[in-house]
Amino acid sequence: MEGLLDRPLNPNKLLKEQFVSNLTGSSLLEIAALSTIVPVVVVLRKWSSRDNIRRDSVKKNDDALADHKDGVYYFSALVIDCLTVVLPILLIFTILAEWAYICAISLVVVISIYILLKRSQSHLKAQQHLPSLRADISSYRVSVVLVTCLSILAVDFKIFPRRYAKAETYGSGIMDLGVGSFVVANALVSRQARNIT
Repeated sequence: MEGLLDRPLNPNKLLKEQFVSNLTGSSLLEIAALSTIVPVVVVLRKWSSRDNIRRDSVKKNDDALADHKDGVYYFSALVIDCLTVVLPILLIFTILAEWAYICAISLVVVISIYILLKRSQSHLKAQQHLPSLRADISSYRVSVVLVTCLSILAVDFKIFPRRYAKAETYGSGIMDLGVGSFVVANALVSRQARNIT
């Protein structure tokens, strides 16, 4: 009878404890590569779309046709965002985790080529659209929330590398970086930091 009470009710408890124990994190270079990939993907999506240019042709009114066009536009933008931002980040944090360095370098090369091409064509355009600071802060906050949500949801699965999980005692992982990123993201929009009552 005593042997029966000593056994845990859940036979997988020991396996779960081994799965979440002894986490030391990953190298700072890998964290830097991962934290480079996310903003580069967001910037490439922003630059590839025409979202930052206002659509003056469609004016807001109560017309059902305009509402339908707006709905289709926003739904298609949501699908494109999922395919060009969420899916690559999810793949890099799971399946492509072993190629994080190669992905980071290739994305930085792509964005560098894009910047060089834009600079060579900038003398042809007299009017440049500069992104606002508010849009950049919003993009940063969205990417922090996106990476945090994906990491929290994926950390319990074996496809998510254990080195990305929160370190148990000492170390650094992408989830440890997420804690500090949330503090920075909330400090950027804090009323106290901007001296707003």
